[in-house]
Amino acid sequence: MRKEDLQRKMQQAQAAEEQFRELKSRFFGISFADGTIRVRVLQSVAEHLLEGELMHHCVFTNNYYARPESLILTAQIGEQHIETIEVSLETFQIVQSRGVCNRPTAYHDRIIGLVEQNMEQIRRCASA
Repeated sequence: MRKEDLQRKMQQAQAAEEQFRELKSRFFGISFADGTIRVRVLQSVAEHLLEGELMHHCVFTNNYYARPESLILTAQIGEQHIETIEVSLETFQIVQSRGVCNRPTAYHDRIIGLVEQNMEQIRRCASA
């Protein structure tokens, strides 16, 4: 059953990709780090699917990729995904930042600070 569910989600991701690129491509390439943690914009619907699967939360199933007012970022240490961050493109505030199974992480405050310090990058791309 799991394999069929994943295949269905992958088809959904492929079907939504063009609209996603129209909405969010101006943010592609945004990335910043503090030496340990790297935060970057998710650049495809497939990345939203992967993020949701790795983090065991609803970033894909609740269609965050299709929300014009939301930008989704991932915080990583090396290849390990630590938290998923939602930024409002209307207020340029962090809406939420969640770890695996929506739990807080030891890095939460540091991630919030890093995103807030770099919010101007997002704001500039939004107005471009």
